[in-house]
Amino acid sequence: MQIMKQLSIKGLFLPAIALCSLLLSGNAAHAALVTYSFTGSVSTVSGALLPPLPAISPLAAGSPLTGSFQFDNAIGGVGGNYPGAVTNISLNIGGYTSSFALGANAVTILQNTNLGGGLIGDRWGLVTAAMGLPTNGYTPLSFDLHLDRENGGLFSNTNLQNPPSLSSLTSTRWRLIFENSDGNVVNVRGALNSLTAVPLPAAVILFGAGLISLVGLGAGGLRNLRWPQA
Repeated sequence: MQIMKQLSIKGLFLPAIALCSLLLSGNAAHAALVTYSFTGSVSTVSGALLPPLPAISPLAAGSPLTGSFQFDNAIGGVGGNYPGAVTNISLNIGGYTSSFALGANAVTILQNTNLGGGLIGDRWGLVTAAMGLPTNGYTPLSFDLHLDRENGGLFSNTNLQNPPSLSSLTSTRWRLIFENSDGNVVNVRGALNSLTAVPLPAAVILFGAGLISLVGLGAGGLRNLRWPQA
């Protein structure tokens, strides 16, 4: 009876361990992908993007911005430049939608760089090619995000890392750039109000709970083997 109980527990526990190892290896392969959601607003719109009155454009000053981006925070790079780090992005600007496109997609970590306006400091930057429906003959070309801190002190090195907290920054600028068939470039610009890491998927949480249950089952089985019922 004791031998049969031991074989039964091994028959259940060993496949469970194998399954957990497989799932863990699969999760580890994607552990470097980090997703952030953000909100903001429009401050400036190039006149070429605005339709003649009385038509109303979604790309108007004061329009809300919502979106998310995903990047690989373990990808290699040189000199604070990490090409290919951006893997996904979606934007909604006052009802106008733009999304990720293949192209020059990178994250940059810069120290003591020119922030514009004669200011020097640190910057966490993101740029990605973008696509979307044309407006007034212009189509999305790229999206960039500059998270800046004047006078530096934001980073200790230029290794790739997650974006800093908005509370530690002095500027949070974003820009969606458009281009027409003649190569003329215009843009919509604004600032971020929030930037939040997206929680782990529910499936990962459930997996963790299942793993704990399996460990508990194994421990209970071992106790039964050690202390047989009378």
